[in-house]
Amino acid sequence: METKDLKQLAKLVRFYILTSTTKAGSGHPTSSLSAVELTVTLFFGGFFHFDFKNIDKPTNDRLIFSKGHASPLFYSLYVAAGVVSEEELLTLRQFGSPLEGHPSMEFPFTEVPTGSLGQGLSVGVGMALNGKYLDKVNYKTYVLLGDSEMAEGSVWEAMQLASFYKLNNLIGILDVNRLGQSRETMLGYDVVTYKKRISSFGWETIVVKNGHSINEITRAFKKAIKTKDKPVMIIAKTIKGKGVSFLENKEGWHGKALSAEDLEKALKEL
Repeated sequence: METKDLKQLAKLVRFYILTSTTKAGSGHPTSSLSAVELTVTLFFGGFFHFDFKNIDKPTNDRLIFSKGHASPLFYSLYVAAGVVSEEELLTLRQFGSPLEGHPSMEFPFTEVPTGSLGQGLSVGVGMALNGKYLDKVNYKTYVLLGDSEMAEGSVWEAMQLASFYKLNNLIGILDVNRLGQSRETMLGYDVVTYKKRISSFGWETIVVKNGHSINEITRAFKKAIKTKDKPVMIIAKTIKGKGVSFLENKEGWHGKALSAEDLEKALKEL
């Protein structure tokens, strides 16, 4: 897709995130909104290779939402891809729906259910190891991480292993939106320190200064997929609640769905 089309698609994905969480009366819209351009560019910008008619195809790329509370974004991507209906999206978090609050194996496109924050990259390392050394299949493993996860030790153990095994088929996407569940993260917007720490573990690091710029994100993915002999972490500075002015970079909105009245205001902005 062209940049202008990706921008329009990002608006549609935001619409899906907001409407589905308001219908559910719960969920994490602001955490989802921060990573829209990152994942829309990955999905529809020519980087994520996946046969939706054959979801078990060995060469399909893998996508792990380590920040699994952004499940409204996860599901919305598949609605935009045309493999989940808009009607099904509106069953988010209902009893019996495969669209649970965190991605689970009830949803057919989930590679791994989300546990506590910080576990997704470890699973990604396992999948990348399998592709490179065991099955020797040419696929990429993408892992979307939240910046709050970077306080977890398991993330750094995974980084150490990924570097040791030269997993150039593993690409992490770090969504640095600054705000955690109850306060600012330890490093806030200090992407330079993230870069230094991750680089010291032997990873190629690519900083995206504007994590909502399709062009900048596209350049980052192009560089990432060409990297040889080491894993890659794209470190993107984003805004929690991006796209809705009264949510952007505001504390107190984590894990809260918009009321019907606030939803109307938000959709008018979109």
